[in-house]
Amino acid sequence: MTYDRYRITSGKLGITLGPSAVEIRGTAKLSPCPCEDPPVSLEVSGARATGQGEIELRWPRLYVGPVPVFVLPWLLVRPADRVGLLPPRFAMRGADGALLGAGARLPWRGADGKLRAVELFASGYLQGGVELGARIEGPTMTGRFTWDRLRQDRFVADTHGFVRTDARPDVRIAWDLDAIRGARGLVATPALAAAAQPFDVGAAEVTMAVSPGRGVGAILGTGFTARARRGEGPIVWGPTAFVGASGAAGRRGSWEANTSLMMLSGQTSTPYARAEAGIELAPRFGPISTRARIGARARIAGPEGAPMASWDAVAEARAEAFVSLERSFGGPGDEAPLVHRVTPRLEARGAIAQGAGAFFRSIRPELGPALGLAAIGASSSLGRAFGSSLEAQVKGGFVVTNTGASAVGWASVEGTSGLVSARIEAIASKGSVDLPSEGGDGVSGLAEVGVGLADGTTVLVDVYGRAGGTGALARPLGGGLLLGDTIGLVAERELLLGLGGSRPLFGGVTGRLRADADLSTRALVGLGGALSYRHPDGCVALEVGASRRAGRGGTDIWVSVDLVPPLPARPSLR
Repeated sequence: MTYDRYRITSGKLGITLGPSAVEIRGTAKLSPCPCEDPPVSLEVSGARATGQGEIELRWPRLYVGPVPVFVLPWLLVRPADRVGLLPPRFAMRGADGALLGAGARLPWRGADGKLRAVELFASGYLQGGVELGARIEGPTMTGRFTWDRLRQDRFVADTHGFVRTDARPDVRIAWDLDAIRGARGLVATPALAAAAQPFDVGAAEVTMAVSPGRGVGAILGTGFTARARRGEGPIVWGPTAFVGASGAAGRRGSWEANTSLMMLSGQTSTPYARAEAGIELAPRFGPISTRARIGARARIAGPEGAPMASWDAVAEARAEAFVSLERSFGGPGDEAPLVHRVTPRLEARGAIAQGAGAFFRSIRPELGPALGLAAIGASSSLGRAFGSSLEAQVKGGFVVTNTGASAVGWASVEGTSGLVSARIEAIASKGSVDLPSEGGDGVSGLAEVGVGLADGTTVLVDVYGRAGGTGALARPLGGGLLLGDTIGLVAERELLLGLGGSRPLFGGVTGRLRADADLSTRALVGLGGALSYRHPDGCVALEVGASRRAGRGGTDIWVSVDLVPPLPARPSLR
């Protein structure tokens, strides 16, 4: 017998069909999916199934295949939109030892009828610590919060989203928080990617869209922002207010302007203000397209242990001309044709910068008060057809400052072909006349290659490398202000390699591996893998995995079991 998503088999049952439930008397085996040979099933001595997807079980015995592994006197199985308990949790947290816990799910539907839920978790370390957590989900928000204590504290928050009302659709409240804090915050975080992030960041804001007319759009906002070094770094925080506007400039142009005011507090209190404006025109002369932009930015920060304020300002002019040449190659049958586009371009840019004080020195390369760029380049792209696409760009030229000149280059390639995708980007600079060492010779690049085979195997390789210099001179070729807020890289010399992949093994089991290494120091940064199983009909998913990473002692091991329901089906009885 099948009812809703459940399948019941028995040699002899007494069944009573009521107006809203089915009563079952006798011994029966129940599966949470309609497959013939379920990997996980429950044998019961009686049950009651309701049309809301709930089922009450008397003396349920859990079977994995033909083997009984667990028994309870009573159990209520509830769907995801009803209040209920979550499956138990078990993990080996490296040197922290074993962690055991459970949780509860509290869902509800909003006025729009969409599902929202809060999941609460409570776990304990066998060594004597505790971990408490919560997860929230909704149509426009998500969040995860964790606090644990094992001799020292760790707090993790990762949430973002927005809310608005039908009464005021022009007003929106948005937030974004990604933070790991506490004395054992980084050490006790198993995931390499999360622990390796350099900064904790957080922001919340209220914005209101305004349309004054005449093609002008504006936004007003106020909020709060914070930033700190990941883990235990001092927090710089403060309220902020901002306003921005944009509109059309003639038939082929646009303008924009914005300003913001912030009060930063930390070890000292620092008022900070910023304003930026620009206008861009894009006239066309026959086959030649042109683009011209004039922009300026100014920043000022209050005294930071100094008698005077820090400030800097930059004005920039940019012009480019390009021609797009296209050729179409017809495809077989009704397939879209392959379009090859080549775009040679000339570009000239100049900037003048001035500043005083020490506040902005750490986020602006010391390139002197004047900077100019002349470059020639080209881009080539193959439109997506025959399952493939390819886009390549290259630029080269000279940067001239009051202290000297340097040759610069920037190139990128991105494309897909069948099951293969790749992205490669490189920047380089070569100083020629008395350039400062931090802006002189250097090259850096990254490459990401992913391969997916027809049998389900996937391979991912990513490489990031750098040798000397900061790359600050070449980076402006990619766009933005020549003297931007943050350009340049942190480490002077490094080469990082990541290898990962997954492959179906047997009977629905898939294996995954991932390794990250610092080749410059020959150190293994992270290593992890997992075996996962998902039943073809979606009745159960199981994963067993382990990982190690630099800066954390021991090996992390986890086991997860998820009774995943199949696609919703209309309840029926036969």
